[in-house]
Amino acid sequence: MLANMKRLLSLVFVFCLAAGTSLAQMLPQQQQQGASQQQQQPSTSIQMPQIGSSMFTSSSEFFRNLQSQGMLIQPPPYDRSVDTNSYVLGPGDIVNIGVWGPTPISYNISVTPEGSIIIPTFGVVRIGGMTLAEAKAYVRQDLSKQFKSGAITLTLIYPRSFYVIVSGRVRNPGRYTVTSFDRVDRAFELANLPRSANDTTTVFPNFSLRRIELVHRDGSVQNVDLLKFYMTGNLSDDPYLRAGDAIVVPGENLAAGSISISGAVKMPGNFEYVPGDRLKDLLELSGGLTGLADSAHARILSWNGSKYDEQTVNMEDTTVLDQPLAVNSRVVVPTDWSKINDYYVCVGGQVKSPGIYPISVDSTKLSTIINLAGGFTQWASLPKAVIYRKTAQAYSRQAIMLDTLSYIFRATGVSQEQLQNFSQELLMRPSTEVVSTNFVKLFADKDEKYDCTLRSGDSIYVPRNTYSVYVYGQVKYPGYIQYHNGWGYKDYIEAAGGPAEDAKTGDTKVIKGVTYQWYSAGDTRIEPGDFVYVPKPTIKPQLYSWNLFKDVITTIGAVASIATTIVLVIRTSQGK
Repeated sequence: MLANMKRLLSLVFVFCLAAGTSLAQMLPQQQQQGASQQQQQPSTSIQMPQIGSSMFTSSSEFFRNLQSQGMLIQPPPYDRSVDTNSYVLGPGDIVNIGVWGPTPISYNISVTPEGSIIIPTFGVVRIGGMTLAEAKAYVRQDLSKQFKSGAITLTLIYPRSFYVIVSGRVRNPGRYTVTSFDRVDRAFELANLPRSANDTTTVFPNFSLRRIELVHRDGSVQNVDLLKFYMTGNLSDDPYLRAGDAIVVPGENLAAGSISISGAVKMPGNFEYVPGDRLKDLLELSGGLTGLADSAHARILSWNGSKYDEQTVNMEDTTVLDQPLAVNSRVVVPTDWSKINDYYVCVGGQVKSPGIYPISVDSTKLSTIINLAGGFTQWASLPKAVIYRKTAQAYSRQAIMLDTLSYIFRATGVSQEQLQNFSQELLMRPSTEVVSTNFVKLFADKDEKYDCTLRSGDSIYVPRNTYSVYVYGQVKYPGYIQYHNGWGYKDYIEAAGGPAEDAKTGDTKVIKGVTYQWYSAGDTRIEPGDFVYVPKPTIKPQLYSWNLFKDVITTIGAVASIATTIVLVIRTSQGK
Protein backbone atom coordinates (compact mmCIF):
# COMPACT_ATOMS: atom_id res chain seq x y z
CA MET A 1 0.00 0.00 0.00
CA LEU A 2 2.80 2.39 0.93
CA ALA A 3 4.62 1.51 -2.27
CA ASN A 4 1.53 2.30 -4.32
CA MET A 5 1.15 5.66 -2.56
CA LYS A 6 4.78 6.61 -3.35
CA ARG A 7 4.28 5.62 -6.99
CA LEU A 8 1.12 7.85 -7.18
CA LEU A 9 2.90 10.83 -5.59
CA SER A 10 5.74 10.43 -8.08
CA LEU A 11 3.32 10.56 -10.99
CA VAL A 12 1.61 13.67 -9.57
CA PHE A 13 5.01 15.38 -9.12
CA VAL A 14 6.04 14.61 -12.68
CA PHE A 15 2.67 15.89 -13.97
CA CYS A 16 2.95 19.14 -11.98
CA LEU A 17 6.51 19.64 -13.14
CA ALA A 18 5.48 19.20 -16.76
CA ALA A 19 2.49 21.51 -16.33
CA GLY A 20 4.66 24.13 -14.70
CA THR A 21 7.17 23.99 -17.50
CA SER A 22 4.41 24.34 -20.11
CA LEU A 23 2.87 27.23 -18.21
CA ALA A 24 6.23 28.99 -17.98
CA GLN A 25 6.66 28.57 -21.73
CA MET A 26 3.16 29.77 -22.54
CA LEU A 27 3.19 32.85 -20.29
CA PRO A 28 5.41 35.07 -22.47
CA GLN A 29 3.28 34.15 -25.46
CA GLN A 30 0.09 35.08 -23.60
CA GLN A 31 1.67 38.34 -22.48
CA GLN A 32 2.61 39.13 -26.05
CA GLN A 33 -0.93 38.33 -27.26
CA GLY A 34 -2.29 40.69 -24.62
CA ALA A 35 0.03 43.44 -25.79
CA SER A 36 -1.06 42.79 -29.36
CA GLN A 37 -4.70 43.15 -28.37
CA GLN A 38 -3.89 46.44 -26.69
CA GLN A 39 -2.23 47.62 -29.90
CA GLN A 40 -5.42 46.91 -31.80
CA GLN A 41 -7.21 49.56 -29.70
CA PRO A 42 -5.80 52.87 -31.00
CA SER A 43 -5.15 55.64 -28.54
CA THR A 44 -7.43 58.65 -28.82
CA SER A 45 -4.69 61.21 -28.12
CA ILE A 46 -1.76 60.88 -30.49
CA GLN A 47 1.00 63.49 -30.41
CA MET A 48 1.73 64.35 -34.04
CA PRO A 49 5.24 65.62 -34.79
CA GLN A 50 5.48 69.40 -34.94
CA ILE A 51 5.82 70.85 -38.43
CA GLY A 52 8.37 73.56 -38.91
CA SER A 53 10.99 72.56 -36.36
CA SER A 54 14.67 72.66 -37.27
CA MET A 55 14.78 68.86 -37.17
CA PHE A 56 12.91 66.88 -39.81
CA THR A 57 11.47 63.55 -38.65
CA SER A 58 11.91 60.71 -41.10
CA SER A 59 9.00 58.49 -42.02
CA SER A 60 10.43 55.61 -39.96
CA GLU A 61 10.62 57.67 -36.76
CA PHE A 62 7.14 59.02 -37.37
CA PHE A 63 5.86 55.46 -37.62
CA ARG A 64 7.79 54.46 -34.51
CA ASN A 65 6.22 57.39 -32.63
CA LEU A 66 2.74 56.18 -33.58
CA GLN A 67 3.62 52.64 -32.56
CA SER A 68 4.68 53.78 -29.09
CA GLN A 69 1.27 55.44 -28.64
CA GLY A 70 -0.76 52.35 -29.46
CA MET A 71 -1.16 52.57 -33.25
CA LEU A 72 -0.82 49.40 -35.31
CA ILE A 73 0.99 50.47 -38.50
CA GLN A 74 3.09 49.14 -41.31
CA PRO A 75 6.87 49.69 -41.56
CA PRO A 76 8.24 52.23 -44.07
CA PRO A 77 8.53 51.14 -47.73
CA TYR A 78 11.73 49.44 -48.90
CA ASP A 79 13.28 49.44 -52.35
CA ARG A 80 14.28 45.76 -52.20
CA SER A 81 14.65 42.75 -49.91
CA VAL A 82 17.43 42.97 -47.34
CA ASP A 83 20.72 41.34 -48.24
CA THR A 84 21.42 39.05 -45.27
CA ASN A 85 25.09 38.84 -46.16
CA SER A 86 25.68 42.60 -46.11
CA TYR A 87 23.19 44.01 -43.60
CA VAL A 88 24.98 44.57 -40.26
CA LEU A 89 22.86 44.46 -37.13
CA GLY A 90 23.15 47.23 -34.60
CA PRO A 91 21.40 48.97 -31.67
CA GLY A 92 17.75 49.71 -32.45
CA ASP A 93 17.15 46.87 -34.91
CA ILE A 94 14.05 44.83 -34.03
CA VAL A 95 14.35 41.11 -34.64
CA ASN A 96 12.05 38.17 -34.10
CA ILE A 97 13.26 35.02 -32.32
CA GLY A 98 11.13 31.96 -33.01
CA VAL A 99 11.27 28.39 -31.78
CA TRP A 100 8.87 26.35 -33.86
CA GLY A 101 8.29 23.11 -31.97
CA PRO A 102 5.28 21.38 -30.39
CA THR A 103 4.76 24.57 -28.35
CA PRO A 104 5.83 27.47 -30.61
CA ILE A 105 7.63 30.45 -29.03
CA SER A 106 7.98 33.85 -30.74
CA TYR A 107 9.55 37.07 -29.40
CA ASN A 108 10.03 40.52 -30.98
CA ILE A 109 13.23 41.87 -29.43
CA SER A 110 15.15 45.13 -29.91
CA VAL A 111 18.93 45.07 -30.09
CA THR A 112 20.23 46.90 -27.02
CA PRO A 113 22.71 49.81 -27.13
CA GLU A 114 25.35 47.24 -26.21
CA GLY A 115 24.52 45.20 -29.30
CA SER A 116 22.77 42.33 -27.52
CA ILE A 117 19.31 40.77 -27.45
CA ILE A 118 17.68 39.47 -24.26
CA ILE A 119 15.70 36.27 -24.89
CA PRO A 120 13.21 35.37 -22.14
CA THR A 121 13.78 31.99 -20.50
CA PHE A 122 17.20 31.83 -22.20
CA GLY A 123 19.36 34.87 -21.54
CA VAL A 124 21.57 37.42 -23.34
CA VAL A 125 22.94 36.84 -26.85
CA ARG A 126 25.32 39.34 -28.43
CA ILE A 127 24.68 39.87 -32.16
CA GLY A 128 25.65 43.55 -32.72
CA GLY A 129 28.20 43.97 -35.49
CA MET A 130 27.25 40.67 -37.11
CA THR A 131 25.71 40.44 -40.53
CA LEU A 132 22.15 39.18 -40.55
CA ALA A 133 23.31 35.86 -42.01
CA GLU A 134 25.96 35.45 -39.27
CA ALA A 135 23.46 36.30 -36.54
CA LYS A 136 20.97 33.74 -37.88
CA ALA A 137 23.56 30.95 -37.72
CA TYR A 138 24.89 32.00 -34.31
CA VAL A 139 21.47 32.22 -32.62
CA ARG A 140 20.37 28.92 -34.14
CA GLN A 141 23.48 27.22 -32.77
CA ASP A 142 23.28 28.87 -29.33
CA LEU A 143 19.57 28.25 -28.67
CA SER A 144 19.71 24.66 -29.85
CA LYS A 145 21.53 23.84 -26.60
CA GLN A 146 18.30 24.44 -24.68
CA PHE A 147 15.63 23.80 -27.27
CA LYS A 148 16.35 20.33 -28.51
CA SER A 149 13.39 20.07 -30.90
CA GLY A 150 11.86 22.54 -33.35
CA ALA A 151 13.30 24.99 -35.89
CA ILE A 152 15.01 28.13 -34.51
CA THR A 153 14.80 31.36 -36.56
CA LEU A 154 15.99 34.98 -36.35
CA THR A 155 14.21 37.47 -38.62
CA LEU A 156 14.75 41.22 -39.05
CA ILE A 157 11.38 42.87 -38.34
CA TYR A 158 12.19 46.59 -38.37
CA PRO A 159 15.39 48.46 -39.23
CA ARG A 160 17.07 50.70 -36.70
CA SER A 161 17.09 54.50 -36.93
CA PHE A 162 20.06 56.77 -36.32
CA TYR A 163 21.39 60.25 -36.96
CA VAL A 164 23.39 61.51 -39.95
CA ILE A 165 24.81 64.97 -40.56
CA VAL A 166 24.09 66.85 -43.81
CA SER A 167 26.21 69.94 -44.50
CA GLY A 168 27.25 72.16 -47.40
CA ARG A 169 25.07 73.63 -50.14
CA VAL A 170 21.64 72.51 -48.95
CA ARG A 171 18.67 74.56 -47.77
CA ASN A 172 18.78 73.30 -44.19
CA PRO A 173 22.10 71.82 -43.02
CA GLY A 174 21.82 69.81 -39.80
CA ARG A 175 21.27 66.43 -38.18
CA TYR A 176 18.54 64.12 -39.48
CA THR A 177 17.03 60.83 -38.36
CA VAL A 178 17.13 58.04 -40.95
CA THR A 179 16.90 54.25 -40.96
CA SER A 180 19.43 51.68 -42.02
CA PHE A 181 17.34 51.21 -45.19
CA ASP A 182 17.60 54.86 -46.19
CA ARG A 183 20.07 55.97 -48.83
CA VAL A 184 21.94 59.20 -49.48
CA ASP A 185 19.15 60.65 -51.62
CA ARG A 186 16.78 60.40 -48.62
CA ALA A 187 19.04 62.54 -46.40
CA PHE A 188 19.62 64.96 -49.30
CA GLU A 189 15.84 65.27 -49.74
CA LEU A 190 15.28 65.90 -46.01
CA ALA A 191 17.92 68.65 -45.99
CA ASN A 192 16.16 70.46 -48.84
CA LEU A 193 12.58 70.31 -47.55
CA PRO A 194 10.87 73.61 -46.63
CA ARG A 195 11.21 74.63 -42.99
CA SER A 196 7.48 74.97 -42.49
CA ALA A 197 4.16 74.60 -44.25
CA ASN A 198 4.21 78.34 -44.93
CA ASP A 199 7.67 78.29 -46.50
CA THR A 200 7.08 78.81 -50.23
CA THR A 201 10.72 79.48 -51.12
CA THR A 202 11.63 77.70 -54.32
CA VAL A 203 15.23 78.92 -54.61
CA PHE A 204 17.74 76.14 -54.02
CA PRO A 205 21.47 76.55 -53.43
CA ASN A 206 23.75 75.93 -56.36
CA PHE A 207 24.58 72.38 -55.23
CA SER A 208 26.54 69.68 -57.00
CA LEU A 209 24.85 66.34 -57.53
CA ARG A 210 27.96 64.59 -58.86
CA ARG A 211 30.55 65.32 -56.16
CA ILE A 212 28.67 64.59 -52.92
CA GLU A 213 30.99 63.18 -50.24
CA LEU A 214 29.77 60.45 -47.88
CA VAL A 215 32.13 60.46 -44.88
CA HIS A 216 31.86 57.36 -42.68
CA ARG A 217 32.60 57.18 -38.98
CA ASP A 218 35.89 55.37 -39.64
CA GLY A 219 37.12 58.33 -41.73
CA SER A 220 36.72 56.71 -45.15
CA VAL A 221 35.17 58.91 -47.86
CA GLN A 222 32.90 57.69 -50.66
CA ASN A 223 31.94 59.83 -53.68
CA VAL A 224 28.22 59.79 -54.44
CA ASP A 225 26.87 60.67 -57.89
CA LEU A 226 23.16 61.37 -57.38
CA LEU A 227 22.82 62.73 -60.92
CA LYS A 228 23.73 59.31 -62.33
CA PHE A 229 21.35 57.69 -59.87
CA TYR A 230 18.48 59.95 -60.97
CA MET A 231 19.27 59.30 -64.65
CA THR A 232 19.79 55.53 -64.49
CA GLY A 233 18.18 54.35 -61.25
CA ASN A 234 21.35 52.37 -60.50
CA LEU A 235 21.35 51.90 -56.72
CA SER A 236 25.13 51.51 -56.63
CA ASP A 237 25.30 55.29 -57.17
CA ASP A 238 23.08 55.85 -54.09
CA PRO A 239 24.59 53.85 -51.20
CA TYR A 240 22.94 52.96 -47.91
CA LEU A 241 23.56 55.21 -44.93
CA ARG A 242 25.37 54.09 -41.78
CA ALA A 243 25.21 55.36 -38.21
CA GLY A 244 27.49 58.37 -37.79
CA ASP A 245 27.72 59.20 -41.52
CA ALA A 246 28.27 62.78 -42.63
CA ILE A 247 27.08 63.97 -46.05
CA VAL A 248 28.91 66.96 -47.52
CA VAL A 249 27.25 68.64 -50.52
CA PRO A 250 29.60 71.00 -52.40
CA GLY A 251 28.61 73.74 -54.83
CA GLU A 252 28.53 73.07 -58.55
CA ASN A 253 31.61 74.38 -60.34
CA LEU A 254 31.70 73.69 -64.07
CA ALA A 255 34.59 76.11 -64.52
CA ALA A 256 36.85 73.82 -62.51
CA GLY A 257 36.30 71.01 -64.99
CA SER A 258 33.53 69.60 -67.09
CA ILE A 259 32.69 67.06 -69.77
CA SER A 260 30.05 67.53 -72.43
CA ILE A 261 28.18 65.48 -74.99
CA SER A 262 26.11 66.68 -77.95
CA GLY A 263 24.50 65.36 -81.08
CA ALA A 264 22.33 62.26 -81.29
CA VAL A 265 21.83 61.71 -77.54
CA LYS A 266 18.62 62.04 -75.56
CA MET A 267 19.78 64.84 -73.23
CA PRO A 268 22.81 66.71 -74.56
CA GLY A 269 24.54 68.79 -71.92
CA ASN A 270 27.60 69.95 -70.03
CA PHE A 271 28.31 68.09 -66.78
CA GLU A 272 30.70 68.41 -63.88
CA TYR A 273 33.82 66.31 -64.26
CA VAL A 274 34.51 63.62 -61.67
CA PRO A 275 37.94 61.92 -61.76
CA GLY A 276 37.53 58.50 -63.33
CA ASP A 277 34.64 59.50 -65.59
CA ARG A 278 34.35 57.17 -68.57
CA LEU A 279 32.56 57.48 -71.87
CA LYS A 280 29.97 55.06 -70.45
CA ASP A 281 29.31 57.44 -67.53
CA LEU A 282 28.83 60.40 -69.87
CA LEU A 283 26.36 58.38 -71.96
CA GLU A 284 24.37 57.50 -68.84
CA LEU A 285 24.27 61.16 -67.77
CA SER A 286 22.86 62.10 -71.18
CA GLY A 287 20.19 59.41 -71.14
CA GLY A 288 21.89 57.31 -73.83
CA LEU A 289 21.92 57.39 -77.63
CA THR A 290 18.90 58.15 -79.77
CA GLY A 291 17.72 55.73 -82.41
CA LEU A 292 19.34 57.88 -85.11
CA ALA A 293 22.84 57.90 -83.62
CA ASP A 294 25.81 56.98 -85.77
CA SER A 295 27.53 55.21 -82.89
CA ALA A 296 30.36 53.94 -85.08
CA HIS A 297 31.68 57.44 -85.79
CA ALA A 298 31.52 59.27 -82.47
CA ARG A 299 34.20 61.90 -81.93
CA ILE A 300 36.04 62.56 -78.68
CA LEU A 301 37.74 65.96 -78.46
CA SER A 302 40.36 66.06 -75.69
CA TRP A 303 42.01 69.30 -74.60
CA ASN A 304 45.80 69.01 -74.46
CA GLY A 305 46.45 72.48 -73.08
CA SER A 306 46.62 74.33 -76.37
CA LYS A 307 44.14 72.63 -78.70
CA TYR A 308 41.68 69.75 -78.96
CA ASP A 309 42.93 66.36 -80.11
CA GLU A 310 40.23 64.55 -82.09
CA GLN A 311 39.60 60.81 -81.92
CA THR A 312 36.91 58.85 -83.79
CA VAL A 313 35.60 55.85 -81.85
CA ASN A 314 33.00 53.10 -82.18
CA MET A 315 30.68 53.36 -79.18
CA GLU A 316 29.49 49.81 -79.69
CA ASP A 317 32.91 48.63 -78.50
CA THR A 318 32.73 48.02 -74.71
CA THR A 319 36.44 48.72 -74.32
CA VAL A 320 35.83 52.18 -75.77
CA LEU A 321 32.97 52.80 -73.34
CA ASP A 322 35.29 52.01 -70.41
CA GLN A 323 37.88 54.46 -71.70
CA PRO A 324 38.51 57.26 -69.14
CA LEU A 325 37.82 60.79 -70.30
CA ALA A 326 40.17 63.68 -69.70
CA VAL A 327 38.86 66.78 -67.98
CA ASN A 328 37.13 69.21 -70.38
CA SER A 329 36.59 66.49 -73.00
CA ARG A 330 33.87 67.04 -75.57
CA VAL A 331 32.00 64.14 -77.19
CA VAL A 332 30.03 64.58 -80.42
CA VAL A 333 27.70 61.82 -81.64
CA PRO A 334 26.69 62.33 -85.31
CA THR A 335 23.32 61.45 -86.77
CA ASP A 336 22.99 58.54 -89.17
CA TRP A 337 20.54 60.00 -91.66
CA SER A 338 20.07 56.64 -93.32
CA LYS A 339 18.19 55.53 -90.20
CA ILE A 340 15.53 58.18 -90.59
CA ASN A 341 12.36 56.35 -91.54
CA ASP A 342 9.81 59.14 -91.19
CA TYR A 343 9.18 59.38 -94.93
CA TYR A 344 5.62 60.24 -95.87
CA VAL A 345 3.40 61.97 -98.41
CA CYS A 346 -0.02 63.55 -97.97
CA VAL A 347 -2.85 62.65 -100.33
CA GLY A 348 -5.98 64.78 -100.43
CA GLY A 349 -8.91 65.63 -102.60
CA GLN A 350 -10.80 63.24 -104.81
CA VAL A 351 -9.25 59.91 -103.80
CA LYS A 352 -11.14 57.20 -101.99
CA SER A 353 -8.94 57.20 -98.86
CA PRO A 354 -7.23 60.56 -98.30
CA GLY A 355 -4.53 60.63 -95.64
CA ILE A 356 -0.83 60.38 -94.85
CA TYR A 357 1.04 57.44 -96.37
CA PRO A 358 4.58 56.17 -95.69
CA ILE A 359 7.05 55.94 -98.53
CA SER A 360 10.51 54.51 -99.03
CA VAL A 361 13.32 56.90 -99.71
CA ASP A 362 13.89 57.58 -103.42
CA SER A 363 11.86 54.57 -104.61
CA THR A 364 8.11 55.05 -104.10
CA LYS A 365 6.24 56.02 -107.25
CA LEU A 366 3.16 58.19 -107.69
CA SER A 367 1.04 55.28 -108.94
CA THR A 368 1.88 53.22 -105.83
CA ILE A 369 0.56 55.89 -103.47
CA ILE A 370 -2.60 56.48 -105.52
CA ASN A 371 -3.29 52.73 -105.34
CA LEU A 372 -2.76 52.82 -101.56
CA ALA A 373 -5.25 55.67 -101.39
CA GLY A 374 -7.84 53.48 -103.12
CA GLY A 375 -7.67 55.21 -106.51
CA PHE A 376 -9.65 58.21 -107.73
CA THR A 377 -13.28 58.95 -107.10
CA GLN A 378 -15.71 59.45 -109.98
CA TRP A 379 -15.48 63.22 -109.47
CA ALA A 380 -11.67 63.44 -109.74
CA SER A 381 -10.19 65.95 -112.15
CA LEU A 382 -7.01 64.35 -113.44
CA PRO A 383 -6.00 67.31 -115.61
CA LYS A 384 -5.93 69.56 -112.57
CA ALA A 385 -4.28 67.08 -110.16
CA VAL A 386 -0.97 68.35 -108.85
CA ILE A 387 1.97 67.38 -106.63
CA TYR A 388 3.32 70.11 -104.37
CA ARG A 389 6.85 69.80 -103.05
CA LYS A 390 8.23 71.40 -99.92
CA THR A 391 10.58 74.29 -100.46
CA ALA A 392 12.97 76.13 -98.16
CA GLN A 393 11.80 78.60 -95.55
CA ALA A 394 10.65 82.01 -96.75
CA TYR A 395 13.81 83.83 -95.66
CA SER A 396 15.99 81.19 -97.27
CA ARG A 397 14.06 81.43 -100.52
CA GLN A 398 14.44 85.18 -100.55
CA ALA A 399 18.16 84.88 -100.00
CA ILE A 400 18.46 82.30 -102.78
CA MET A 401 16.41 84.47 -105.12
CA LEU A 402 18.50 87.58 -104.52
CA ASP A 403 21.72 85.63 -104.89
CA THR A 404 20.49 84.08 -108.14
CA LEU A 405 19.45 87.46 -109.55
CA SER A 406 22.88 88.88 -108.79
CA TYR A 407 24.45 86.38 -111.17
CA ILE A 408 21.68 86.41 -113.78
CA PHE A 409 21.90 90.15 -114.30
CA ARG A 410 25.57 89.71 -115.21
CA ALA A 411 24.51 87.73 -118.28
CA THR A 412 25.40 89.13 -121.67
CA GLY A 413 23.36 88.84 -124.81
CA VAL A 414 20.09 88.86 -122.81
CA SER A 415 17.60 91.64 -123.30
CA GLN A 416 16.27 93.71 -120.43
CA GLU A 417 12.77 92.44 -121.14
CA GLN A 418 13.92 88.82 -120.85
CA LEU A 419 15.62 89.54 -117.54
CA GLN A 420 12.46 91.16 -116.21
CA ASN A 421 10.40 88.15 -117.26
CA PHE A 422 12.86 85.82 -115.56
CA SER A 423 12.73 87.87 -112.35
CA GLN A 424 8.96 87.66 -112.34
CA GLU A 425 9.05 83.87 -112.76
CA LEU A 426 11.62 83.58 -109.98
CA LEU A 427 9.42 85.59 -107.64
CA MET A 428 6.47 83.30 -108.37
CA ARG A 429 8.40 80.04 -108.00
CA PRO A 430 8.53 79.56 -104.19
CA SER A 431 4.77 79.79 -103.76
CA THR A 432 3.85 77.61 -106.77
CA GLU A 433 6.54 74.93 -106.80
CA VAL A 434 5.06 71.75 -108.22
CA VAL A 435 6.38 68.46 -109.53
CA SER A 436 6.25 68.20 -113.29
CA THR A 437 4.06 65.27 -114.30
CA ASN A 438 0.82 64.51 -116.12
CA PHE A 439 -1.89 62.57 -114.30
CA VAL A 440 -3.94 62.06 -117.47
CA LYS A 441 -1.10 60.49 -119.43
CA LEU A 442 -0.07 58.34 -116.46
CA PHE A 443 -3.43 57.03 -115.30
CA ALA A 444 -5.57 57.32 -118.44
CA ASP A 445 -2.97 56.63 -121.13
CA LYS A 446 -0.75 54.35 -118.96
CA ASP A 447 2.41 56.21 -119.92
CA GLU A 448 4.89 55.18 -117.20
CA LYS A 449 7.39 57.94 -117.97
CA TYR A 450 5.09 60.26 -115.99
CA ASP A 451 5.20 57.97 -112.93
CA CYS A 452 7.47 60.25 -110.94
CA THR A 453 9.38 59.32 -107.76
CA LEU A 454 7.98 60.95 -104.63
CA ARG A 455 9.91 62.61 -101.85
CA SER A 456 9.12 62.91 -98.18
CA GLY A 457 6.77 65.80 -97.52
CA ASP A 458 5.18 65.84 -100.98
CA SER A 459 1.48 66.67 -101.10
CA ILE A 460 -0.75 65.14 -103.76
CA TYR A 461 -3.98 66.99 -104.39
CA VAL A 462 -6.69 65.82 -106.76
CA PRO A 463 -9.39 68.51 -107.11
CA ARG A 464 -13.04 67.95 -107.89
CA ASN A 465 -13.93 68.08 -111.56
CA THR A 466 -16.25 71.08 -112.02
CA TYR A 467 -16.75 70.25 -115.72
CA SER A 468 -16.68 73.94 -116.56
CA VAL A 469 -14.51 76.54 -118.28
CA TYR A 470 -14.25 80.10 -117.06
CA VAL A 471 -14.63 82.70 -119.83
CA TYR A 472 -13.80 86.31 -119.03
CA GLY A 473 -12.47 89.50 -120.55
CA GLN A 474 -14.22 91.18 -123.44
CA VAL A 475 -17.32 88.97 -123.65
CA LYS A 476 -20.91 89.94 -122.98
CA TYR A 477 -21.59 87.50 -120.13
CA PRO A 478 -18.33 86.45 -118.37
CA GLY A 479 -18.50 83.40 -116.11
CA TYR A 480 -18.44 79.61 -115.93
CA ILE A 481 -19.52 77.71 -119.05
CA GLN A 482 -20.36 74.02 -118.99
CA TYR A 483 -17.48 71.98 -120.41
CA HIS A 484 -18.11 70.26 -123.74
CA ASN A 485 -15.65 67.80 -125.16
CA GLY A 486 -14.43 68.97 -128.56
CA TRP A 487 -15.40 72.61 -128.17
CA GLY A 488 -12.89 75.25 -129.24
CA TYR A 489 -12.37 78.70 -127.77
CA LYS A 490 -14.83 80.29 -130.21
CA ASP A 491 -17.57 77.97 -128.97
CA TYR A 492 -17.03 79.11 -125.39
CA ILE A 493 -16.95 82.77 -126.43
CA GLU A 494 -20.29 82.34 -128.17
CA ALA A 495 -21.69 80.54 -125.11
CA ALA A 496 -20.65 83.58 -123.05
CA GLY A 497 -22.81 85.86 -125.19
CA GLY A 498 -20.24 86.48 -127.90
CA PRO A 499 -17.43 89.01 -127.99
CA ALA A 500 -18.00 92.53 -126.71
CA GLU A 501 -17.80 95.52 -129.03
CA ASP A 502 -14.10 96.21 -128.34
CA ALA A 503 -12.97 92.56 -128.16
CA LYS A 504 -9.89 91.40 -130.01
CA THR A 505 -10.77 87.75 -130.47
CA GLY A 506 -7.70 87.10 -132.60
CA ASP A 507 -5.54 87.49 -129.48
CA THR A 508 -7.65 85.20 -127.28
CA LYS A 509 -5.57 83.23 -124.75
CA VAL A 510 -6.22 79.92 -122.96
CA ILE A 511 -4.83 79.74 -119.41
CA LYS A 512 -4.36 76.23 -118.07
CA GLY A 513 -6.09 75.55 -114.75
CA VAL A 514 -3.13 73.80 -113.07
CA THR A 515 0.06 75.49 -114.27
CA TYR A 516 -1.51 78.86 -115.19
CA GLN A 517 0.55 78.85 -118.37
CA TRP A 518 -0.72 81.06 -121.19
CA TYR A 519 -1.30 79.68 -124.66
CA SER A 520 -2.59 81.13 -127.89
CA ALA A 521 -6.17 79.92 -128.29
CA GLY A 522 -5.42 77.64 -131.23
CA ASP A 523 -2.30 76.04 -129.71
CA THR A 524 -3.85 73.94 -126.93
CA ARG A 525 -6.87 71.79 -126.22
CA ILE A 526 -9.32 73.30 -123.75
CA GLU A 527 -9.89 71.12 -120.67
CA PRO A 528 -12.18 71.40 -117.63
CA GLY A 529 -10.92 74.09 -115.27
CA ASP A 530 -9.18 76.15 -117.96
CA PHE A 531 -9.68 79.88 -118.49
CA VAL A 532 -10.52 81.57 -121.79
CA TYR A 533 -9.42 85.21 -121.86
CA VAL A 534 -10.58 87.62 -124.57
CA PRO A 535 -8.50 90.82 -124.51
CA LYS A 536 -9.30 94.22 -125.88
CA PRO A 537 -7.19 96.02 -128.48
CA THR A 538 -4.06 97.69 -127.18
CA ILE A 539 -4.40 101.47 -127.51
CA LYS A 540 -1.14 102.98 -128.70
CA PRO A 541 -0.41 106.64 -127.92
CA GLN A 542 0.07 109.11 -130.84
CA LEU A 543 3.73 109.49 -129.98
CA TYR A 544 4.12 105.75 -130.36
CA SER A 545 2.57 105.92 -133.89
CA TRP A 546 4.83 108.82 -134.91
CA ASN A 547 7.92 106.99 -133.58
CA LEU A 548 6.85 103.87 -135.43
CA PHE A 549 6.34 105.89 -138.68
CA LYS A 550 9.71 107.56 -138.22
CA ASP A 551 11.42 104.24 -137.68
CA VAL A 552 9.80 102.84 -140.81
CA ILE A 553 10.87 105.83 -142.94
CA THR A 554 14.40 105.64 -141.51
CA THR A 555 14.58 101.94 -142.26
CA ILE A 556 13.31 102.46 -145.85
CA GLY A 557 15.89 105.21 -146.37
CA ALA A 558 18.67 103.01 -145.09
CA VAL A 559 17.60 100.19 -147.35
CA ALA A 560 17.43 102.56 -150.35
CA SER A 561 20.90 103.90 -149.56
CA ILE A 562 22.32 100.41 -149.37
CA ALA A 563 20.66 99.51 -152.68
CA THR A 564 22.10 102.61 -154.39
CA THR A 565 25.57 101.78 -153.13
CA ILE A 566 25.30 98.25 -154.43
CA VAL A 567 24.22 99.53 -157.90
CA LEU A 568 27.18 101.94 -158.09
CA VAL A 569 29.59 99.20 -157.14
CA ILE A 570 28.20 96.94 -159.85
CA ARG A 571 28.41 99.67 -162.57
CA THR A 572 31.92 100.57 -161.62
CA SER A 573 33.02 96.98 -161.83
CA GLN A 574 31.39 96.65 -165.25
CA GLY A 575 33.04 99.85 -166.51
CA LYS A 576 36.41 98.44 -165.69
